[in-house]
Amino acid sequence: MFIDPPAHCSYGNGPAAHDAGSASDTDRASDVSAVVEASLGDVADVELGALNYSDLKDRVVDLAGERARVEGEYLAALGELTSRVGAQSAAHQLRELTRMSSAQARTESRLAESLVEHEMTATLDALKCGEIQASHAKVIAREAPKKHRRSEEEFLELCRAYPSDTVARHPFAYVSQQVYAELEAEAATKGLGPIDAELELQRAERSGSMRLGADGMWHLFAKFDFINGRHLNTAIQAAMRSLRRRAQDDASGAGCVGIDVDGSLSSDIEPTRAQLTADAIGDLIAGTAKVRRASTSLVIIADYDAVNDRLANPRLDDGTPLSAQMLAEYAVDAKVLPAVFNADWSELALGRTRNASDAQRLVLAVRDGGCIGCELTSEHTQAHHIDYFENGGLTDTPNLASMCWDCHTDLHQHDRQIHTPPDGRPRLMPPQHAGPPARAPATARSP
Repeated sequence: MFIDPPAHCSYGNGPAAHDAGSASDTDRASDVSAVVEASLGDVADVELGALNYSDLKDRVVDLAGERARVEGEYLAALGELTSRVGAQSAAHQLRELTRMSSAQARTESRLAESLVEHEMTATLDALKCGEIQASHAKVIAREAPKKHRRSEEEFLELCRAYPSDTVARHPFAYVSQQVYAELEAEAATKGLGPIDAELELQRAERSGSMRLGADGMWHLFAKFDFINGRHLNTAIQAAMRSLRRRAQDDASGAGCVGIDVDGSLSSDIEPTRAQLTADAIGDLIAGTAKVRRASTSLVIIADYDAVNDRLANPRLDDGTPLSAQMLAEYAVDAKVLPAVFNADWSELALGRTRNASDAQRLVLAVRDGGCIGCELTSEHTQAHHIDYFENGGLTDTPNLASMCWDCHTDLHQHDRQIHTPPDGRPRLMPPQHAGPPARAPATARSP
């Protein structure tokens, strides 16, 4: 659902773009309030509890559009400020005058600076009119200036149709034959194909840092290319599964500390997913968890071209394309599982066995491409029975769906439905009821 821009949508800098010191703090606060009030109009006073589900959903969507419009005005004004005093100084003023965190102030100042520096007025205009969200603007500001990426206009076309994380996942999809030809020619001088050149670019942009934060804890941040990132993410998820099993076997063991409902620490409950992620990263780096490391595999899919007797279209299970050179390198030591899938993905049926086999999980990774609700990659998912196992559902591939922990929990708590179209690729449907979250029936627990 997209919101039509309001009649008063302005493409110039709003009142928030006044020079510092040109008005009192009270005047500036009044200006901002006027912008928000003018945007919200008559919808400001609404009794939320009196709204039905459809009206409440529409209101949330409308307010998300209004927030985008205000954020557009805000980034335009902040961009003008960064052009005058620099991003670092603007971030300092934001922190001092608005009391936002240093990290948020730096991030927003750099985003505004990038939009202004690269003259992305079309992105700011689309944001001001509620056509895209601030998260879309972040993707465009980060990717569009890079060589051989989509243009700002092409990114905007995608951002108006898709969520920002979907657009960000494939920034190097080539839609221009001219751009593709230029990249191919440039890569050929190094003996690389376009996808190999993209991998080389991402590896050149890899980064990492570990710093002691203001909260007294160590903060780890890193960026990886799409191959090493999947390798590492797969290893982290495998380590988390081992740690979770250990926590379930011995909830009071060393390092198995969770957070109780009142926020207090407890050694009698299972650690949270975030805590398990930290433990898994620590174990992979320093071996701190003292658990047996599980072996991991990177799933690479290729189609067999029977006419030319060769493998074609190599890719990761989430659709990320690979080059023939990458396929050759990884195939040398890889375990190859040849498989012919039926149109309805119905082979590998296991009848009344509760848990999906490794072979079935591989099929699900290929078919679903990750979580059917939020598209998290396959290593985050578990096999869910569409027709519940306790209600007679079989552990057959057509009755299984890949779901991450959060989407799986949400399905049971809110009684959401799964739609399976003719191509056999299930998708999680949005909630259709307006009542409070439904308690899952006792017979509706599934792996």
